[in-house]
Amino acid sequence: MKTIKKLWRYLKPYWWILLLILGLTFTQVQLDLALPDYMSHIVTYGIQYGGIEESKLEVVRKSTLDDMMLFMSEADKEKVLASYTLVESGTEGVIDNQLVEFKEDVYLLNEGYDEELADIEAKPLVIVHSLYASGIEDIGALYSDESMIAAIEEEISSSLSAQDSSIETMAIMYVADEYEAVGMAMDTLQTNYILHTGLTMLLIAGLCGLTQVVSTYMATRLAAKVAANVRHDVFKKVQSLATSDMDKLSLSSLITRTTNDVTQLQQLVQMMCRIILIAPMMGIVSITKVLRYPDLIWILGLALAFIIGVMIIALIVAVPKFAKIQGLVDRLNRVMREFLDGMLVIRAFNSQKAEEKRFDDANNEYRRTDLFVSRAMSLIMPFLMFIMNMTTVLVVWFGSKQVNIDAISVGEIMAFIQYAMQVLMSFMIVAMIWVMIPRALVSVRRIFEVLDTKDAILDPDDPKDMPKRTGTLAFEDVSFAYPGADEPVLEHISFDIKPNETVAFIGSTGSGKSTIVKLILRLFDVTEGRITYNGTDIRAYRQKDIRENIGYVPQKAVLFSGTIRSNIEFGRHIDDKTLNTAIDVSQSREIVEENALGLESEIVQGGTNVSGGQRQRLSIARALAKDSNIYIFDDSFSALDYATDKKLRKALDVMTSAKKATVIIVAQRISTIRDADKIVVLDEGKIAGIGTHKELLADCQVYKEIALSQLSAEELANA
Repeated sequence: MKTIKKLWRYLKPYWWILLLILGLTFTQVQLDLALPDYMSHIVTYGIQYGGIEESKLEVVRKSTLDDMMLFMSEADKEKVLASYTLVESGTEGVIDNQLVEFKEDVYLLNEGYDEELADIEAKPLVIVHSLYASGIEDIGALYSDESMIAAIEEEISSSLSAQDSSIETMAIMYVADEYEAVGMAMDTLQTNYILHTGLTMLLIAGLCGLTQVVSTYMATRLAAKVAANVRHDVFKKVQSLATSDMDKLSLSSLITRTTNDVTQLQQLVQMMCRIILIAPMMGIVSITKVLRYPDLIWILGLALAFIIGVMIIALIVAVPKFAKIQGLVDRLNRVMREFLDGMLVIRAFNSQKAEEKRFDDANNEYRRTDLFVSRAMSLIMPFLMFIMNMTTVLVVWFGSKQVNIDAISVGEIMAFIQYAMQVLMSFMIVAMIWVMIPRALVSVRRIFEVLDTKDAILDPDDPKDMPKRTGTLAFEDVSFAYPGADEPVLEHISFDIKPNETVAFIGSTGSGKSTIVKLILRLFDVTEGRITYNGTDIRAYRQKDIRENIGYVPQKAVLFSGTIRSNIEFGRHIDDKTLNTAIDVSQSREIVEENALGLESEIVQGGTNVSGGQRQRLSIARALAKDSNIYIFDDSFSALDYATDKKLRKALDVMTSAKKATVIIVAQRISTIRDADKIVVLDEGKIAGIGTHKELLADCQVYKEIALSQLSAEELANA
């Protein structure tokens, strides 16, 4: 229920569309369920009774009505005579759109006739025409013998079924005989009735189809909008997630949640707007229709009991597997992603067979689980169809007995079958939905697990404005441990970086160099101590403002599909002067010029169509094209040759000096950092030394060991 409430947040803005769909669906149900009654009327009244719907006589011979009144009470006689007008023979009249010339005196029904007329006339009409059929024409002559009249009436009444429907049925048949005796063309009457009712059915079917098309279109459009909004919010949320949250959810799972799970949610919304609405409506209205046939309703109840049993079994067997399937999709995506990312390594180590086995294990487990669910679902439909067919057989079998005793008509049997099928189809749809919804809800819960994840790194409630001028960046007794780690990565780190100063960090692998960069960018927050900029804790600034003031080049050069220009501009508008300066300083000019399309040259996903060094330089150009106060290079020169490295750093010094910008360099090579204004040496998360290259060579043993591992003593002496 909580999941549905969360989903309602996305449906609420489109409440008017939901109301429209609800109205259209209700209209469709009413129109759809009107058709069986019209079909019943065609069969019963159009074909069986020749186009006559009730026992009310619109025209009757005077002689017939006189005989009928012999079997009426005085009060009924008065009502009958008041409802008709006597017309003499030889007169013409229009009856049911037919021009009829009356060959004898007749009574024509008045417009404001008594509504009880059909009930009053039914039994007398049956008695009179039964006497006519037995050869008695002068019924009035018999009336003098009251005992004979009573005996005749009792005999005919006893031959009729006790049910009113039997009398009504016989009366309608005798109405047809009376109309034919008056001179009406019964074939024309029957044809007109069938055509009129058939055209009405066509109109209703057309309107029903139109409402279905419109409501389906609206439901599909609504579902697509909701899915797009959810997908956007998930993507936006992922951008704000801390690295620890990303690791917890895993990249492959996030991709699945943004794609497969959102698709499941879209299907759920579409089902909610159409099938989930229409099935209960159709079932409830159909049940009210079949209640008109109490002698057959027990068959439908028996069928529904079986269907509900199938629903319960399906829930017990299949539903627990749905959550497992989504987890297996995550696993499959993770294996595939790792294979694609590590393809070169896999080929280099000839590990294709091992990776194939790993993929097959994940794939086969997913296949087995999915097959189990699919088989369980596939067994449901044949069983439900068997129930429907057996219901039809039982209705025909027991209904034929009801027809035989005139308790029900053939048309009503056909209508009951259609209504019963509508009820069963509705319950079948509900049964299928009952099984499908839990799977969709698993996906919805996975989506909201992402959306409801609380950001580990938060902006302050009352943020301060980041100063535009270059300021001093300081670490004040900073310690940091990654979430879940037993030991801190950094311990009691203190240093400051002044404006227009180049500061380098060096140390062994795992000493905490890249962690310092992540703390400056507020990808993590310090565990102890604080980091200040211009004397203010950086946690008092907006994350956006902090990162807007930093040009960052990560360890792994990342390029995006697009062009050289789009990768350097990276969603920002950059003037040509700034763009060209960034290209020249990063030593990327040859990359642009060696391609015929220049800046519009294509870069494929991940930048795999350029070399590692070219990716590194274009990544540096992207950071330099950003108007920043601080530039951070996290081991960004490792893929460059010494000559290019030297030229780049020289051009970078000129550029940053002109802007009075701060430069932070994380590196492994002494040659890259020895000209820095300040070098911070890290060892196992602690500061082993701070100073210039010469000072550290003299005073810091850790730095000296690193330097001697890369350069000879002679080279260090001449440095």
